[in-house]
Amino acid sequence: MAISFQTSNRQSDESGFVLVTALIMLSLLTLMSLGMYFTSRTATQTSGTAQSSTEAYYYAETAINYMTWALANDAEFDNFTYTGAFVASPFGEPNYPANANAIGDREELGSYMWDPGPTAISASGNGIIGQLMYFDNTPMGSRVICFEDATIFSNCIDVTVDPATRVAPTMYNISTSLPRYIKLDISATGVITPTIPQLPHQDPPVVGQDVPQNGAVVWITAGSASNVDRDIEIFPLDPASVNGGSAATACAAGQMPSCPCDFTTIGAAANPVACEAHATGDATAAAGRGAWVDGPFPIVIYAIGYVNGKATHLLRAVVTLYN
Repeated sequence: MAISFQTSNRQSDESGFVLVTALIMLSLLTLMSLGMYFTSRTATQTSGTAQSSTEAYYYAETAINYMTWALANDAEFDNFTYTGAFVASPFGEPNYPANANAIGDREELGSYMWDPGPTAISASGNGIIGQLMYFDNTPMGSRVICFEDATIFSNCIDVTVDPATRVAPTMYNISTSLPRYIKLDISATGVITPTIPQLPHQDPPVVGQDVPQNGAVVWITAGSASNVDRDIEIFPLDPASVNGGSAATACAAGQMPSCPCDFTTIGAAANPVACEAHATGDATAAAGRGAWVDGPFPIVIYAIGYVNGKATHLLRAVVTLYN
């Protein structure tokens, strides 16, 4: 009986050891499986994010190239008529120059002296006047995307900071704060369909109406004559008070300091140099010339690439177009 008892106890100990060992091994295998699963999922997500970022980059690059072509080849987005369930109010050619329907958009910009683009977002008129509907000439301090020294305009992307450490803009809902812009739907086959969403833009933006499912949002503004990493604001004015100008936009010879840089907030009697001291030279010369796109003042093209309705990549290109 004693021998039998001792043997049974040894077998029980051995069974307990095997059970504990099996549980430990099972736990280790479970942890390894979970680790592999989460690693695989993270890698898949990273790969998907990288793919979306790459796609968005090429959409934005395509938009830059498209806009360069459009400016040089008379795209006439300021004479665009829309159809469909979500229809923007139609707008026609500007009243100056007289042959606006026969010349290109770039030439129109160079001919229009007092207001090259929209200055506000409104369905009542402000924001739908100007030479080109997709030209952003809003005051620098209120732009959603601009390149400048942050000590001058805190809302701008600081050009004095190393791009590797520069804070990127938050692009979600950026379309709701832009003036007129072009929505480019880009299909998998490369077909580009341009439209201009109606005003006011919807907040949040509606994919397929305000922003593309896959494609880009693109607009242009003016660049500095002396620094490619800086945007400027072309002063709204009409030196001769002709071609639709008025006393509110007229200035003596089109020169500073009698011309307002933002006539919605600063009267002609105020000193406009204080509002744009950083660009006094550029803006004065541009305002006095009228045809500001001829010569040293480049056009800056912005493009945001969208993948699956999400803004993922921003590109900025400086383009100089000559006759």
